[in-house]
Amino acid sequence: MTRPVTSPSGVIEARPVLGAAAMLANTVFVPIIGVTVKALTALGVGAFEMLAGRAWLTFLLLLPLLCFESNRRAILSADLRAHAVHAAFAISTMACFYFALRTLPIVTVTAINFTTPIFTLILARILYHERVAPLGWAALLAGFVGAIIVLRPGTAGIGWDSFVVVLGSLLAAGMNLAVRRMPAHSTNYAVVFYFSLAGALVYGAAGAPYMTVPEPEEWVWFVTLAVTAILVHTCVAIAYRMASSVLVGALDYGRILWAALIGYFVLSEVPDLTDALGIVLIVISGLVVLGLSTRPAPPQGTT
Repeated sequence: MTRPVTSPSGVIEARPVLGAAAMLANTVFVPIIGVTVKALTALGVGAFEMLAGRAWLTFLLLLPLLCFESNRRAILSADLRAHAVHAAFAISTMACFYFALRTLPIVTVTAINFTTPIFTLILARILYHERVAPLGWAALLAGFVGAIIVLRPGTAGIGWDSFVVVLGSLLAAGMNLAVRRMPAHSTNYAVVFYFSLAGALVYGAAGAPYMTVPEPEEWVWFVTLAVTAILVHTCVAIAYRMASSVLVGALDYGRILWAALIGYFVLSEVPDLTDALGIVLIVISGLVVLGLSTRPAPPQGTT
C-alpha cells in the first residue's frame, strides 16, 4: 500500500495548497494585531496589561478544545522541554513587538522583523555549523544596510523602540530554530496550547499589578486581539506543517504589503522614500536567504 506523503515534521499529511493559503491568511492577521495594539494603546492600556489580557483570553479560548480526546492525549504526551524552549522564545519576541507597536508605524516594525531570516542564518551557522554561500553573506550585508536605513541611528544612537524590534527579531530567529527542533509527534494544538499557557503564567504574573477591569470598548479590542492571535499561531502551525518552509517563508513577505496598506488607510501612516529603500533591501535580503536554503548541501570534501 502506498504510504501518504508527509510533511518534514512527520505529523500530518503534506498539503502545500492548504499550507500556502494558511500563510497568506496569516499575512493579513498579523497587521491586524498591530492595529489592535495601537487601538488599546490609544485607550490607555499599558503594555503589561495588554500582554496579560491577551495571554489569558487566548488560553481560556483554547481550553474548550480539550474536550477532544486527541488534544488531551497530545498535551499529556508532549515533550515539555522542547515546548518550554519554544514558548520562552515565543513569549519574549511577542513582548518586544507589542512594546514597539505602541509607538512605531506597523510597516516599520514589519520591515525590521524581516531581519529574522538573517538572524536565523547566522545562528544556524554558529550553532549548527551550516555552510553559508558567498551570496548569502552578501544578502546578509544588504539586509543589515536596509535595517540601518530604517532604524536611522543618530548621534544619540538607535531609538529604544527600534532596538526592541531588532531584539524581537533575534528572539524570533531562536523561536524558528526551536520549532525546527520540535519533536515530530508534537501536534499543532500542543504547540499553541503550551505557548499560550506559558504566556498566561508569565504575563499574568507580570501584568497583575497593572490589570484593571476593561471598559466595554477595551473588551472588544482585547477579544479581537486574542482571537486574532490564535488565528495567527494556528495559521503558522498549519503552514509550516503542511508546506515547505521556503514556500511559507516567501509568502510571509506578503505581510509588508498588508502592513503598508493597513497602516496607510487605517492609521494614516505613510513611509517616506528613505524607509521604502530600507524596506526593499531587507525584503530582497530575506528572499535571497530563503532561496539559498533550497539549494542542496555540497558533497563532503568540496568547496
